[in-house]
Amino acid sequence: MMDNILKPGRYIDNEWNAIHKEWKEGMLKIALCFPDIYEIGMSHLGMKILYGLLNQEDDIVCERVFAPWGDMEDLIRKGKASLCSLESKRDLKEFDIIGFSLQYEMNFTDVLNMLDLAGIPIFSSQRDDDMPLIIAGGPCAFNPEPMVDFIDAFVIGEAEEAILEITSLIKDLKSKSKTLRENLLKALGEIEGLYVPGITESNRIKKRIIKNLDNSYFPKAPIVPYIQIIHDRIGLEVMRGCPNRCRFCQACKVFYPLRIRSVENIIQLALESIRNTGYEEISLLSLSTGDYPYLEELICKLEKVFKGTGVKVSLPSIRIESFDGDAGFKVLKKTGLTFAPEAGTERLRRVLNKNISDDDIIKKSRTALENGWKKIKLYFMIGLPEETYEDLDGIIKLASEIQYVNLSISPFIPKPHSGFEREGMDSIDVLKDKIQYLISGFRSKTHKSNHIKIDFHNPEMSMVEAILSRGDKRIGRVIYMAFKRGARLQAWDDYFDYRIWMESLRDCEILTDEYLRKTNIAEPLPWDFIDSKGLF
Repeated sequence: MMDNILKPGRYIDNEWNAIHKEWKEGMLKIALCFPDIYEIGMSHLGMKILYGLLNQEDDIVCERVFAPWGDMEDLIRKGKASLCSLESKRDLKEFDIIGFSLQYEMNFTDVLNMLDLAGIPIFSSQRDDDMPLIIAGGPCAFNPEPMVDFIDAFVIGEAEEAILEITSLIKDLKSKSKTLRENLLKALGEIEGLYVPGITESNRIKKRIIKNLDNSYFPKAPIVPYIQIIHDRIGLEVMRGCPNRCRFCQACKVFYPLRIRSVENIIQLALESIRNTGYEEISLLSLSTGDYPYLEELICKLEKVFKGTGVKVSLPSIRIESFDGDAGFKVLKKTGLTFAPEAGTERLRRVLNKNISDDDIIKKSRTALENGWKKIKLYFMIGLPEETYEDLDGIIKLASEIQYVNLSISPFIPKPHSGFEREGMDSIDVLKDKIQYLISGFRSKTHKSNHIKIDFHNPEMSMVEAILSRGDKRIGRVIYMAFKRGARLQAWDDYFDYRIWMESLRDCEILTDEYLRKTNIAEPLPWDFIDSKGLF
């Protein structure tokens, strides 16, 4: 069966540290579903946390399911395979709970596809009492409205504590008698941070927050895949939240407030994770790792702990202000360093509440290159509020001054719960004009741009993402129609089909401007009932 499959390693299980439990009567069975392929899902820290946390419970079986690539979907639809869990190869219909991680709006149709491949009705209203409960969480759940027709309940915020309350409640109810789905959902609606469509719609939902990272569960023996995944290393979360208040940033609100993991806890996690996996690289994870207040102390201690072992430490995207060289640390992996100026001029960066000077960007990028970093990557957005073509010129100028740099340039999307949630988005034509302007500008500086590589995010994909992220209940029909037309793995350039989305919007009689225009303060927003401040 696997002869015609591009990467069989996505489907075979038995990786190092995978957890296999016997299915005993009375145990609660949970399938953690990631609506993207194995390499993406296995790189996601949140899934690793929930997988380990749930499997600590003696009376819970927790297994993994990922979206199939097109070749495997073809086999499933021809009846030569099935969408099942990796660990026990059980059909999804045999589980009590199916939990979806909604990390990216372009994966929405993959949620529908996975349900369909599993033989589970796509619409929650069509599921009977024998069907699993479909629960979703993640950043996209902060505007759940586009997916309410398909999901039974949403976890708003951080799931580590909420998921244990959910499982405890369901185990208790199911132990007493056969409980009707409606009664289960009503009971779930009583849990703080849960949005249950049709039951808690009149409530203002407060997000769940983990108060102390040191006291929270963290996986010390994560699964080691057979195939290379996107982030093929140990990921250690050094803090959650962000001390900055960039106006465009949704993650600031989603993960607010800032919580810091202690150096001692990180060192212990690093030692045990390396011992249990054999990995030789650790990535220090957070929204803004350079702002971790004890970063130099932490790296110094990691240097001592792993001296002579070959273990390296990598840093994700960091703020330019927080980078001050590397103090000669040998433990740091100096392949690439990523900064995110976001805008090309100081004026526009002040609008974003991102106060970085051009001199800082240039000097610190050059310092990194001089200190042995192989390349610098800069993130920019185009189509920002108050942007002019002088700001685009600023991108060209900055990159030309640094020279050895990779640029990633994406259209601005006014995401829910961000400081710019009421702003509008540039049209496709305007975005394409700005992209062409930048391309022409770099071509005119060929003597300085030979070592500059530029990656432009697809503006059509960004526009669809914006509609899905800002949508109301009506967008659920669009998602369903796009799925029926064959929309799969839409986060991948190989599969993205703009035509499908435009046809689906047209058939639902929805104009794109309804969700992309600027709104005034008096207009209600679909996600207003979600309180992103939460309780602390």
